[in-house]
This record gives sequence, C-alpha cells and structure tokens, in this order.
Amino acid sequence: MTPVLLNAARAFAMVSFSDGNLAPAEQQRFAKIASHDPLLNHHGHAEIADAWAEASREVHATQSFGTVLVTLRTEVTEAAEKALMMRIAQAAVVADGKLEAQENVAVRTLAEALGLDAGKY
Repeated sequence: MTPVLLNAARAFAMVSFSDGNLAPAEQQRFAKIASHDPLLNHHGHAEIADAWAEASREVHATQSFGTVLVTLRTEVTEAAEKALMMRIAQAAVVADGKLEAQENVAVRTLAEALGLDAGKY
C-alpha cells in the first residue's frame, strides 16, 4: 500500500472516529471513495481494505488524533495530496448518515495540521 492511500485512510478514520464510533457504513464509504478517486483508484479492493484496517487500528489505539495528525503533517506535503486528504475528510463527516459537530472540528483540525486555512473547511 502506498503512503497516499494509508494517509487518506487515516484522514477518513480520524474524522469518522471523532464521534467515538466507527460505523461499518464509514468503512464502506471510504472503500467506495478510494476506488473512484483519481489519486487512489489504481489500488485494489484488498489494498484499500488493508489501508482502512491499519488506519482504524491506529485511531483506536491512540484515542487522540495527535499521532495521526503529526504523521499526516509530515507525510502529506504536496498540494494535490493535501486536497485529497481534505476531500476524504469532508466525505467522512456524513459517511455514517449523521452530522456530528466534533467531525467538523476534526476536519478543521486536519486542515490546520496540513497548513491550510481551516476556515475554508
């Protein structure tokens, strides 16, 4: 799996778990987005599932997003990858069919970590 795929899974899992729960619908939504996104769609279903499994384990293990945010800030440096992370994060907000305030906060926190204007998200 590539760092871009894993980091996209991290961004999605972080926002999804910000409400304290990772729903099966969120995993399915990530897989669908990844299989259709031009920067990720060359990965197979197994590789996408592996990235999700690893990212969700990381998010559950830390119970805070500091480690994930530091990793994303360090590894995601290209403008196209930052834009991808934000698209993925914004899609995660509604992936479980509920709109939670803490998910919006997680998206803005991710934007700040990536050096983007959080007010745009």
